[in-house]
Amino acid sequence: MALWRIRTVVEDRPGQLAGVVDAMAAEGGNIVGLSIHADAAGVVDEFVVDVPGEHRTLLAEVARRSVGDSVLAVPAQPREVGDDVTRALLLTARLRSEPNRLPEALRELLLADEARWTNLTRSVPEFPEEPETTLVVPVGPLRGVRLRRPDQPFTWTETARADALVRSVLPPTGPAPIDGELVTHKGTGLHVFQVRSSDAEAVQRLHRRCSAETSRRRYFSSVRELTPRMLGVFCDPELGLTLAARPREGGEPVALAHLMYTLDPGVGEIAFLVEDSWQGRGVGTALTRALTAIAADWGLAEVRAETVAGNRAMQRIMSRMGAAIGPPRDGVVQARLPVAGAVPSRRPGRLMNLMSQPGAAGG
Repeated sequence: MALWRIRTVVEDRPGQLAGVVDAMAAEGGNIVGLSIHADAAGVVDEFVVDVPGEHRTLLAEVARRSVGDSVLAVPAQPREVGDDVTRALLLTARLRSEPNRLPEALRELLLADEARWTNLTRSVPEFPEEPETTLVVPVGPLRGVRLRRPDQPFTWTETARADALVRSVLPPTGPAPIDGELVTHKGTGLHVFQVRSSDAEAVQRLHRRCSAETSRRRYFSSVRELTPRMLGVFCDPELGLTLAARPREGGEPVALAHLMYTLDPGVGEIAFLVEDSWQGRGVGTALTRALTAIAADWGLAEVRAETVAGNRAMQRIMSRMGAAIGPPRDGVVQARLPVAGAVPSRRPGRLMNLMSQPGAAGG
């Protein structure tokens, strides 16, 4: 028997994952670990499988049920079998007393082959020929940890895990705020706050002021009046978060931003509505940045946005943020944005001081 770590992408349809599991069982494989990752390719399923004898037949059967050539397999060790959450918590506890061992902890968390301090001011990547197998985790504005794993590219979920571990040992600043002031890149000042049931009438008035085209871009049809059920969804914290933005000097809300949970592990969905007269002032970009920081605090690996194919403004916003924009399907475009690293760098603390001393690691 031999342990293998196998990753594959299957179609997002009922029964597809079960087909992969059945294929492994038919070849005598015993699944001893399973985790689900978000990545640029979509949902990535990672198995740790105890395989009897030769593994190539099992891999061929898995590949037959997978998307394209997405199957990757590397030998695994018994120490890799275990609960990822438990491992992360133990590493966090260890780093509390020894923060300078962060590269070692990140290497163990992500099962990387190499981890060391690096200087973020270097403009040329150290391994330009294989960027997907190298991950740089920022630790403050100047330095970070560079991890390398040539046999298995890093996923967005792993990037989010690394980012969360780093933030667990940096000085606490609390979660990303959901009530406060924002200034757009065009200099427009906004006050942003969480929508509650008491804001229902103001939200209704915002929708009435929006044109049919603006509503269509948000809801895929013209919506001038929200139903009580829709208002309830916007105000239900079990489903997600809705923010409203109004001018800093006061007045009616001029925009809404939603961050909603989805059934895909580590994935959130975002959507926006900006009043016609406020479009083109950077409001959508500012709200996207705010929601992305909140998504990182929630531990999400990515956020997705869907809009009509003709909504160029939304696509530009997501592209500027680094999202991957998919091709139109049935008149709808999906943008997928990794969120790790979206939380601003924390103020100096013990770890930052260690790194800023003469001769510090990564200098």
